[in-house]
Amino acid sequence: MIESKNITKNTNTPIPVTILAGFLGAGKTTLLNHILTADHGRRIAVIVNDFGAINIDADLVIDVTDGVISLANGCVCCAIRADLITAVLKLSDLAERPDQIVIESSGVADPDGIYRSFLQTEIRNDVLVDGVLTVVDAEQVLNIPEQEMQLAKLQISAADLIVLNKIDLVNEEKLFEVESWIGSLNKRSQILCAEKCKLPIEVLLGVEAGKYFNRQVEKVQHDHHHEVTFESWSYQSTNPLKLSLFNQLLTHLPPELFRAKGFIYAKENPSKRLLLQMVGRRTILSEERNWEKNAPATQLVFIARKGTCNIEGIKNALDKCLDN
Repeated sequence: MIESKNITKNTNTPIPVTILAGFLGAGKTTLLNHILTADHGRRIAVIVNDFGAINIDADLVIDVTDGVISLANGCVCCAIRADLITAVLKLSDLAERPDQIVIESSGVADPDGIYRSFLQTEIRNDVLVDGVLTVVDAEQVLNIPEQEMQLAKLQISAADLIVLNKIDLVNEEKLFEVESWIGSLNKRSQILCAEKCKLPIEVLLGVEAGKYFNRQVEKVQHDHHHEVTFESWSYQSTNPLKLSLFNQLLTHLPPELFRAKGFIYAKENPSKRLLLQMVGRRTILSEERNWEKNAPATQLVFIARKGTCNIEGIKNALDKCLDN
C-alpha cells in the first residue's frame, strides 16, 4: 500500500519510526531486547511503556539521564511517561539524533491510532513512520478470547510486516493453520517465521541494509522446514528519475520485496535529495535537504526473500524511469 508520496520540507533528515505491535505475550519485549543488545553499531532509540520488562545487561548501560538509558552499542531507551509525541520530539532534539526510533505499543493498543498521531503538523516533518511491525504468537493467537480477538485482528491487519513468533512450539499443521488465518486478515504483508524473534535487525528495521548484506545472503534457520533466506541488492544512477514513472513502478513491485530504502535524485526536484522508505506496501517519499557537496544520485537498497524477485527485471524497470 502506498501510504503517501507527499513531499514534506524539513531541514534535518526525518527519523524513521517503526511501530511495534502485537497482543499480550506475543514476544514484543523479546524483540526489543534483541534490538537493544545486538552488536549493530547503530543509534536506535526504543520507546517503551516500562523499563522494568527490558532486560539490559548492566555492562551495556553507560548513562541514565531523565528517562533515557544510553547503551554502549549506540542504542538509547526512553520510557513513555505521559505523551508519546513529546517523547519522540525529545529524541529528535538530542545532540546525537537516533538513526531509527522503535515504539513499543501496548499489547492492548491499536497501532493504527499510533500511526495517525504521527500525521500531526508538529511532528510529521521530524519523523516518518516507515512501517508497522506486528508480532504474533503462533501457539496462542487462535486461543485469544473472543472479546479480545477483535483487537488482535486489528493489530495484524494494520501490519506492514508480521513476525510469526514461537514457531518451535507448534507442529507443521498448526503453523499452516495460523499462517492461513493471518493471510485471510492481511493479504499484503509478508510473514516472517521466527523463534524468540530471532531475525536479522536489518530485516526487521531496514537499517543500513547494504552494510550488513556484503555477502548478499542472510539465513535464519529453524525447525519445521521453514528456513527463511533473505537477499539484498542495490541500485545506483547519476541520471535523475522521473517521479511519475517511479511511482507507477512502486505499485507493481512483487509482494516478496518487503523493504526498500535510499535516496532519490528526481527530475521534478533536482536540487533536493528525496528519501524513500518502503516497508511492505507502505511507501513514503519525503524531501530531505539540498545535495550540498554530494553529487546528485539515486541510491537504493532492497531486501526480499531469496529467489522470489526478478532482480534484473526490477533494475531494468528502474532504468526505464530515468530521464536519459
